[in-house]
Amino acid sequence: MKNTYKYGLYIAATLIIYFLIIDLLNFSTTIYLSFFNAVITAGCLFLAVRDVYQHEKEDFKYMEGFTAALASGFIGTTIFTIFMAVYLFEIDPELAQSLKEQITIAGSGIEVAILLFIFLSGIATTIISALVVIPIYKQSWNTKRMRKKQNPMNDKH
Repeated sequence: MKNTYKYGLYIAATLIIYFLIIDLLNFSTTIYLSFFNAVITAGCLFLAVRDVYQHEKEDFKYMEGFTAALASGFIGTTIFTIFMAVYLFEIDPELAQSLKEQITIAGSGIEVAILLFIFLSGIATTIISALVVIPIYKQSWNTKRMRKKQNPMNDKH
């Protein structure tokens, strides 16, 4: 699980760099560009699961890969959300104001809603990306070796 921190930092660093690049190009208010965050997250989770798989090739378990992906994604999302809180409300409040104008929500506390949206979308992206990446490494149970180990009564192999 030591490497989950490393991959969580990779996720956070690449998301922060990507955000700063699109902010530098004045595209930070273009909401649909945040969909590339899913590609970044999935790529880093692919590396995290690959690392777990390489250490336990013969005994790779679905839940170990899934847990590593979830932990990495949670760490990366948390760090990125903290960065966005500092950036939006301390460094560039005009961007936060621009986002407030684009998002209609009843009541006050839009700051919390923006940060909650960032965090929850990161967690949702992590879960979906993990579910997409894990089957790449999961070995089939329908192999001769597994069937021999299970010793079914009607298997003639």
